Amino acid sequence: MNTDSVEPFSSVPSTTPSKESGRKSIASTVRVLRAGSEDIVVGENSSLEGSFETQGSMFVDGTMSRADLRTCLLSIGVAGSVEGSAHADRAEIAGRFEGQLVVTGEVILRSSSHVTGEIQCGKLISHRGATIKAEVTVVEDEDEAGETGNEFRALASRPLRANVTRSFLRRSATFGYGVFFTLGAIGLVSLFAH
Repeated sequence: MNTDSVEPFSSVPSTTPSKESGRKSIASTVRVLRAGSEDIVVGENSSLEGSFETQGSMFVDGTMSRADLRTCLLSIGVAGSVEGSAHADRAEIAGRFEGQLVVTGEVILRSSSHVTGEIQCGKLISHRGATIKAEVTVVEDEDEAGETGNEFRALASRPLRANVTRSFLRRSATFGYGVFFTLGAIGLVSLFAH
């Protein structure tokens, strides 16, 4: 949990005993959470609606309706249900999701998941038993596509060299012996046939 240490407000009267009574004034520090950097947890008996945004993770075990979620990691538990739209870097769904899900990275659908609506993601991993009634679009990452193209161009520009390994030599020798014996057998048959 990211916290900052903050001095007490000077306008708030101190409730600590004064120096006159023989005790020292103790300045307590207040812990303040930095906005947007914490995880959001929706408990199993909770029902929420509205917009939620965090730079951390969002764990949903309750119900969220008419939701607009923006988070790094969206995790919907087996008892969790989300209706609305969600934008995340990564999502793992074991419960229900209905609406539009846009994920830049991977979406993992567990066997107990039920997804309806639209999914746009970089990678989709679906476990056996997952129910998907959605239009799914897997978008190739431009960086990966560019790297693949660059690797192909680099390979194409190099001269071809044989990558000789022991297994390659074994397979070649076995093939060579087979060809040699086959041609020898054909030669012997043709010799005795005349």
